[in-house]
Amino acid sequence: MGVDKATITLGGTTLLARAVAHLDEVCDPVLIAPGDTATTLDGRQSVTDAVRDAGPLGGVVAALRASPHLLLTVVAVDLPWIDPRLLQLLAGVIGDADVAVCETAGGVEPLHAVYATSILEEAEAALAGPDRSLRGLIARVKARRVPESEWRAAGISERFARNLNTPEDVAAVSPETLR
Repeated sequence: MGVDKATITLGGTTLLARAVAHLDEVCDPVLIAPGDTATTLDGRQSVTDAVRDAGPLGGVVAALRASPHLLLTVVAVDLPWIDPRLLQLLAGVIGDADVAVCETAGGVEPLHAVYATSILEEAEAALAGPDRSLRGLIARVKARRVPESEWRAAGISERFARNLNTPEDVAAVSPETLR
């Protein structure tokens, strides 16, 4: 992308501020894991990645360590269509699983999911191992996989899983599609 995705502005709001606003509807506190950047939001708690350059898992482990709750909602800043209703659905169906995650045409979406904080030890082991992918972690733990039919029946649009990876992706977003 060439810039920190959190600082990209859509509809007059940065992706970070947009994500936090959506998370504020269902989460307290909202923790920010900015990775290798210094991007923060005034008045918000940031956590330093558990291991530098470890990808999203480093931020997830840091947030799991810092979370005061039994569940942790994880979303990526480059997913501008975060859906608080979906996050509530995932929290409601996790039960005794380690993670609740949606199945999409592209596979599971680990960066719009709910993790039990009890997964910390397993996540730390993954961070210390050769496979630091969240999908790899999800494959090794008890996952509540929410099939597309279930999240669609709840009125959730597939756009929750659409991320912005290129300047062309950003340019294609219009004010109408942000709603």
